[in-house]
Amino acid sequence: MPVTEVALLRLKEQEPSATVKSGLLDAAKEQSAWSKYSVHFLRQVEDPVFVYLLGGWDSVAEHLGDWITSEPNQRLLAQLKDDLDIEWVFHLDIHPSDPRIPLNAPILGISRYFVEPSKKAAFDSAFKAGVPHLGENTAPFTYGGGWRLDKAGEDEEFVLFSGWNNVEDHLGFAESDVFKAFEGIKSAEIKHIRLVNWD
Repeated sequence: MPVTEVALLRLKEQEPSATVKSGLLDAAKEQSAWSKYSVHFLRQVEDPVFVYLLGGWDSVAEHLGDWITSEPNQRLLAQLKDDLDIEWVFHLDIHPSDPRIPLNAPILGISRYFVEPSKKAAFDSAFKAGVPHLGENTAPFTYGGGWRLDKAGEDEEFVLFSGWNNVEDHLGFAESDVFKAFEGIKSAEIKHIRLVNWD
């Protein structure tokens, strides 16, 4: 089953040098050639030292078993080790080519919802019921979400990508009654990112 990779990188300098940008572009090209899926970098609005990588794989095993230990990946990691840290990497049950992830939006919200395992079905139902309202608020941009496949703890994690004109619109929706109807959320992390082009 194709999956979406989400990785969080922390730059050691606020603004990456031309060498670092070149290294990241090389890494994206190598990974894309290996996986056959596009790789995108997005910078966090709240703290631009954080860069999100979105990529795709035919399976989690292909990523972790084949690519991570491969010579190209190890070489690229060695080149970038003094310039950035990898905070975390996980995978979502979203197809990497899913057009609902609005990479073209001025602001892309990335919301991580930590859900009690026993409330996963209830959350799904509440999310599906709230989807029309979400679409009304994000229009003309889209949204798409999925469950984390490689959990870090007991909780389930649902990650939602949503397009917005600005951060304030998203935060306003997060305070709405529609959002509060989602069941089983123990905690949430909401950040905002923008696509970057380092070519």
